[in-house]
Amino acid sequence: MSDPNAQEFDRIISFRSLGQVRFLPAVACAVFSALALACALICITAIFWLLVHVDLSSANAEVRTTGLLDLAGKIASHPAGGIFARIINSVDWLHSTGSAVVFLLCTICVLVLMRWALRSGAEAIVENRVAASIQRLRQHIHRKSIRLEPSDLSGENVGIADRLFRESTVFLEAAGGRWGSVVLTAAADLIVLVTLALLTQWRVALETLVPLLLIRYAMRFESQRSDSSLRLLSEQVTRGLARMAAGLRKTRIVTGFGMEQAEHDQFENNLTQYRERCLHVRKQQNFGVWVHRILGLLLVPVPAAFLMTHIVRDGSIGVTAGLLIVGCLYFLSVAIGRFEDVQSLKSEGNVRATEVVSFINRVPLVSQAPGASFQEPMSRSLVFDQVVFSPAQYPGLIQGLDLRISFGETIALLSLHHEAAFAVASMIPRFIDPDQGQILIDGRDIRVATLESLRAEAIMVGGNDSVFNATVLENITCGQTDITRQQALDAAKLVHADHFVRTLPKGYETVLGEYGLALDRGQVFRLSLARAIVRQPALLVIEEPNVMLDMATKAMLDDAYQRISGNRTVIFLPTRLSTVKKCSRIVLIHEGKIAVDGVHEQLVRSSEVYRHWEYVRFNPFRSDPDAAS
Repeated sequence: MSDPNAQEFDRIISFRSLGQVRFLPAVACAVFSALALACALICITAIFWLLVHVDLSSANAEVRTTGLLDLAGKIASHPAGGIFARIINSVDWLHSTGSAVVFLLCTICVLVLMRWALRSGAEAIVENRVAASIQRLRQHIHRKSIRLEPSDLSGENVGIADRLFRESTVFLEAAGGRWGSVVLTAAADLIVLVTLALLTQWRVALETLVPLLLIRYAMRFESQRSDSSLRLLSEQVTRGLARMAAGLRKTRIVTGFGMEQAEHDQFENNLTQYRERCLHVRKQQNFGVWVHRILGLLLVPVPAAFLMTHIVRDGSIGVTAGLLIVGCLYFLSVAIGRFEDVQSLKSEGNVRATEVVSFINRVPLVSQAPGASFQEPMSRSLVFDQVVFSPAQYPGLIQGLDLRISFGETIALLSLHHEAAFAVASMIPRFIDPDQGQILIDGRDIRVATLESLRAEAIMVGGNDSVFNATVLENITCGQTDITRQQALDAAKLVHADHFVRTLPKGYETVLGEYGLALDRGQVFRLSLARAIVRQPALLVIEEPNVMLDMATKAMLDDAYQRISGNRTVIFLPTRLSTVKKCSRIVLIHEGKIAVDGVHEQLVRSSEVYRHWEYVRFNPFRSDPDAAS
């Protein structure tokens, strides 16, 4: 049965792709590498012929000095030997035995070096092509992660993307490169060596090659059968051991109801079955080992017997030609072994490739509607009308929520479970869309606005936002040329980021690390505020960082909030009680709907849900020590 996932790995590397034009240099290198091996075998055979004939003709000085000329005469009539006969006749060094041996030894060394170099070249080309394919996969993962992450309330997509990016693509790059290079070089060796063996003596080659292939196939079949059988038996042993271990958790019932003897008998029965299965596993292992050994032992004698029969009985092939066929068969066996070794890479590669492709093919929850138009800045109201949102991770999170926010208000959006408030806030810039209901800005459904214009006017600042691997100025402007340096500096001053930026080694030209290692959490958060403020949005959603802040940072943030709240609507997802108290309105979501709407002084006296929310987050014995008051 074919592997249903095989086509996913085939997109990276396959037999078909190895035949494409971009792999032609690798194919050429692999073929010439195999030809170098074949020539080296021929040279080794020629040296063997020289040594044998010098020994047999020791009394004849003429034979000792004629080199390979006698061999050329014998093979001249052979269809393929005529080429080598002409080479021998044209190379003077091959006309003397001593110089011929030296020449052949040097030639063998050169051919071996050429083979290593050519095979390394083929492997490098294949690995580079595979790396290019994996590079494109990483780009797709990155783009898809950017599109999916804003709607990822649980962080699941981020974790999946991280694992695929750092583990699966690395494995696919290594597995694909190794599989492709081994298959290509092994296939070239197989073709060239089989051809050489058939050209030497096709009938003898077939009679030795067929049993070799059959025995190797039998060895592989037996290995697969033995592995499958052992896997099944091991599972039975594991289940038996689990049943005995389960009895250890029944001791109170056994002793309480006087069932010691019955439990002991049951345990002895399970133990006997367990020992029998263990014995069966050992027998199966030993049987597989012995079958493999016997087949391995036959791998040499059977082809050798056919070969020796032709050499000794009918003389249809000489010892020298037999040696050449033996060399071909040995390296054929090596090539087949290399090919079999990498098949397991493709099996796991199929699984990894399927995971990556499945992630890339995920459909984002939010997309721009056809015919979408420009979103004007909010000037009157933001309305949530019968909004329903029930993701698989948090069923029933939002259920028929109604909320109206007037322009210029500062709202503390709260919920007993952080995901509810975060989901509502994320709907404003359309990082996620509700399952039902509408979100209206000045009476207009935000789904008919372009995503770019909406997110320019409704900006969300995350509490865990990081900095980019760029300068401070570029972190604020995000590379947008329409934002001037002075505007960026003014935004930084407004949120009290300017004074710490100027203490950095190069001020606004200081390059920050990918994760802002040079900055603390409060400094990164103020840079995030500056990044949002410089765009002058009419609606700003601020998620406060859930970390302990020092008193100076808290004071600067309180002042920054006061400054940026003028002439715009600000919605806070607060982690500090002081922020909640300073908001003009507090909205608390409970069981998917608005349960509380008012100001702190009123709610703390009249609302049990609000008092519970405050107690859970800010009582002295709370479990979250990082929640800053």
